[in-house]
Amino acid sequence: KKWLDLQFHDTDRQLIKKPDELEIQLENPSKKIDDQLLNRVQGSFFGMTLGDALGAHVEFRPRDYLIANPVIDLESGGTWGLCKGQVRGI
Repeated sequence: KKWLDLQFHDTDRQLIKKPDELEIQLENPSKKIDDQLLNRVQGSFFGMTLGDALGAHVEFRPRDYLIANPVIDLESGGTWGLCKGQVRGI
């Protein structure tokens, strides 16, 4: 996928574009976006966020703890002291 390749300011490929420089280009893409690919990307972010919120209170716990205390709902606490349903900076 070409859009995953590094992007440069110059033809000598010496001056790489930084993320903040790509924002405008990403907001106004030059080509039509593949809806199926976009759905997959959005789904992966949604899944990551949901998994982070559900698993925050058991992060870094041993497997035996997870077997005895399965995740069945959103809970607060955990390693990072997050509120119920809160996620870390994604």
